[in-house]
Amino acid sequence: MAHYKYYTYDLTIQLKDNKLNILILEDVAEDAELALYELKRAGFQFEYHRVDNLKDFKFKLFDFLPHVVLSDYNLPSCSAIDAFDLVKEINLPFIIVSGIIGEENAVEALKLGVTDLVSKDSLSRLPIVVERALNEQKVTREKKSAEHELILNKERLELALEGTDLGIWDLDFMSNAIVYNNKSLEILGFDAEDAIQDFKYFQKYDTDEQQYVVDAMNEHIAGEAPFFDQEFYVRNKTGAVKWVLARGKIIRRSLKGEPLRASGTLFDITEKKVYEEQLRKNQSILENAESVAHVGSYEWNAKGNSFVVSAEFRRIFELTDEEELSVFKLIRQTMHEQDKPYFKEMLASGKNFFDIEHRIVLGEDLTKIVRNTGNISTGNDGKILSVLGVVQDITEQREISKSIFNAQQFERSRMARDIHDGIGQMLVAAKFKLSSLEANSEEELTRKKDDVEDLLATTIEEVRRVSRNLSNRHLEEFGLSKTMHYLMEEIENMGEFEVDYVIDIPDDYDMELSNTIYRIAQEAINNIVKYAKAEHVSVRIEAVDKNIVLEIKDDGIGFDTEIKWNGIKNMKERTSLQNGHFEITSVPKKGTLVKSWFPINN
Repeated sequence: MAHYKYYTYDLTIQLKDNKLNILILEDVAEDAELALYELKRAGFQFEYHRVDNLKDFKFKLFDFLPHVVLSDYNLPSCSAIDAFDLVKEINLPFIIVSGIIGEENAVEALKLGVTDLVSKDSLSRLPIVVERALNEQKVTREKKSAEHELILNKERLELALEGTDLGIWDLDFMSNAIVYNNKSLEILGFDAEDAIQDFKYFQKYDTDEQQYVVDAMNEHIAGEAPFFDQEFYVRNKTGAVKWVLARGKIIRRSLKGEPLRASGTLFDITEKKVYEEQLRKNQSILENAESVAHVGSYEWNAKGNSFVVSAEFRRIFELTDEEELSVFKLIRQTMHEQDKPYFKEMLASGKNFFDIEHRIVLGEDLTKIVRNTGNISTGNDGKILSVLGVVQDITEQREISKSIFNAQQFERSRMARDIHDGIGQMLVAAKFKLSSLEANSEEELTRKKDDVEDLLATTIEEVRRVSRNLSNRHLEEFGLSKTMHYLMEEIENMGEFEVDYVIDIPDDYDMELSNTIYRIAQEAINNIVKYAKAEHVSVRIEAVDKNIVLEIKDDGIGFDTEIKWNGIKNMKERTSLQNGHFEITSVPKKGTLVKSWFPINN
């Protein structure tokens, strides 16, 4: 069977030089010559082979590749029917040219599929019969080729649709009939017998949904939309809802423009709709949470320079819903000038996480403090690809913290004055009174007096130290620069490590800022004395770009900065209360760096 099909394919080629290959099965040579004479007289050009037995016929059939077969009905060794059995699976004209074969035999031959019969007494008909047979063969061949291609295309389409879970539909507007394939029936919840039915806009959906589908189809029919594209839901036999996406296009119209036929696809989007609904709910929950916590989220991507922000982010920055956003423009227009140098340094540090506090200026009389936290994604070349983060408005929180801090400072100053002016003065008086004590001997009296005086002197010094730590009278009386020089001299006199320092700061800042800088320096140096085991310490305080920068560095043993040490928390909180920025880095066996930025004249 496969051999015959391959042969049929070969026969579809054009006639070489318009010549026919004619295979003649005839035992009488003169009869064959008469048939060929009639064909030649009618204008046919041909090549031929004559055989008189079935064996040679079979050989020439596949060697000569004839375009038409002429066969006598009765031969000494076989019949025309025997020969036809060899070619009946091939699309090849087979014409019986014989004498008297009888009506019954002629009818039987035609029923078997023989192309035609011509009597040897009427050979003038032969050219007409051959031409008609060749034309019929051509039409049949083209039809089969088209059918074959149609089957292949259908198989390809079904395979493609099987991989995409798409159903297909075909709508005839003239009969208002729609045809569904198996996948469409499955999507819509129909049975197999519903493959062809009256078109009711994809059926089985609620009335309120129908109008959307009708309107979408009418827009496409009117030419207002290039495609029909609509989502709707259907209910299956159990009442469960399934969402469907229908797409299609009118593929044929009448001369007047009226739709005749449309075709398209169906796709089950139920899962997508469930995800969209869940996403919508989660988005609503997130927006409510952001609003309560005064936290806004944002995402910036370098590709396309896209900047997406939440509703709360817009509220914090007082942006309208319609306002187009550019992250660079937003930073340039809203970030406080004194915070920009630190922000640039943070971006250039190469870290993939940041947690900073900075100010945003939204008008002449409106400045907010925000906490900005997020992750930075970079490429292999180190360039920033995206930033995903959140901002929190901590202005009110900062004001409360500052009020508490100021109250604490006021109470400390009051206690320091009470200790100094009260207890301190009383101890001094006690010291003078004890100096007048008497004893049995001069030596005993001297010894007692010395002991008491030493004890009281130590007590007085301790009271003064406590008082100084509580209120730091040096700051109040001499300012930050001289107080820091005094602190450096005390450290040098301890002699536990080498110290180098640079103190180059102006005088135009308030007492609150001075106290903060001094306390942070004091806390950092105390930690070095207690824990660092350092050999060298460097302290730098100077004005840089409208900021005061405090930097304390040691070469000690280092420590884990991820641990929430109280000292670090206090230094960071003090810095934040001055709208500054605090950083601490430490490497085991390589030392620690404490760095704070403070805006001048904050």
